[in-house]
Amino acid sequence: MRIRTLAALGTTAAALTIALAAPALADPGTDTTERGAKVCGRLPQIEARADKVLTRLRGDENTKGSVAYTRKRAEHARANGNTDLATALDSRAKARQDLITVLQKKQEGLPKAKQWCAEHGFTE
Repeated sequence: MRIRTLAALGTTAAALTIALAAPALADPGTDTTERGAKVCGRLPQIEARADKVLTRLRGDENTKGSVAYTRKRAEHARANGNTDLATALDSRAKARQDLITVLQKKQEGLPKAKQWCAEHGFTE
């Protein structure tokens, strides 16, 4: 009885998956001009957001969210004997430092994206 129930549930799950996936496969997707217009329209917000995040991450010890602030918190936790928190904060500081590199590379690509938008007639 248990095997039959599991088999029935498996068959039902497979049928539902196929039934739900079929309309998604049939959808032709959005037009590339619509997608291009959306992306080009969002470029100013993307650029502003990247600038804002980079400014925060590069801030000094008094700027919440900055790499220096996180490292200072880790040192403070370590001085108070809370090594688990210090380790977690060190990892967070490392991740934020790595994020700076990623965001800088993304920012370098923004002028190319703006140029593409201009070449294809999309306004920002």
